[in-house]
Amino acid sequence: MAAKNCWQNLMKIKDTVIYIPYYVKGDKNNAYTFNMIKLLKEKFIVAGSLAEPADVLRLLRTKAVFLNWIEADLDYKMKMQLLFHKLTGAKIVWVFHNKYPHDAALSRRIVQNMKWLARYSSIIMLHSKSSRKYIPNAARNKKKSVYIPHVLYEQQIRKNDIATIKAEYGICNADFVFTIFGMVRPYKNIEGAIEAFKKLNLNNARLLIAGNPVNKKYAEKITRLCKEENIILDLKYLSNYKLDCVLEISDVIVIPYKDRSSMNSGVMIHAFSKGKTVIAPDICMARDMAANNFFYMHHGFLKKTMAKAYENGKDMNRKMGEKAQDYILKYNNHKIVREALDNILC
Repeated sequence: MAAKNCWQNLMKIKDTVIYIPYYVKGDKNNAYTFNMIKLLKEKFIVAGSLAEPADVLRLLRTKAVFLNWIEADLDYKMKMQLLFHKLTGAKIVWVFHNKYPHDAALSRRIVQNMKWLARYSSIIMLHSKSSRKYIPNAARNKKKSVYIPHVLYEQQIRKNDIATIKAEYGICNADFVFTIFGMVRPYKNIEGAIEAFKKLNLNNARLLIAGNPVNKKYAEKITRLCKEENIILDLKYLSNYKLDCVLEISDVIVIPYKDRSSMNSGVMIHAFSKGKTVIAPDICMARDMAANNFFYMHHGFLKKTMAKAYENGKDMNRKMGEKAQDYILKYNNHKIVREALDNILC
């Protein structure tokens, strides 16, 4: 009887959430991952690796497994570990970020992995309602999909340092600043934004590209394209504080993507949370919010849209950014996201 009661008590203990990938510090730190883990830590112990089949106690204590961007890395061993977690009562939560991985060829193996994740996950977590139709085998699997608002980014800014940042970049108060920030990667179509900006040849306009390049070769390519004085490059890892300063001095954030893999954009949420409007591609997250008229969608016509944002002027873009911030603080705030996570983990 004592052994039976002990076993029943163990089955009730579900205090651990496994979050993959578990990047919370260093150059690999992803602000989205960091903030999601921080939210989950309010109620759970958060671990970064799956339990082995023989680790019965750890299996029993696991409440849920969150899976992010693993479509290209999922192998037989991981699949078996996930199934053991599911058999012992854990919820498998696949976060459906993209139609397919950005920097990986859409191979048959990746397609099969995505179908496997859609089939065997307990919950398919979406950050845009419009992405539901892209779930693999949607007719069968969309019933397990749940929309969870994208987590917000924390405020780091100290206003008294803005003058220093402007001086570092050589930006004047009168300059209209277009900014591209985040990881500098080929799928983002940064070359297209550079070309569009050059052709516009706008007075008192600057293009700032700030972020860590994916590799040296791509950094050199972007550098070769940016010889003009009105294009500013800061191709290195930016701290959260420095990134907030970059956003503070920007008028419009440019998201020039044209690849077919994207559905969501953390850059959109980050910009909105800091009161900045964006030029966004026609992706699911943008479609969800398009009716609110606080940002631009370029639909592949990046040059034309950048010209429109410039013509609207600093004040109009500031007001659009403030409207975006009001919206995002209302619908993506800490409490809303936490309650949504509680609902799927209860």
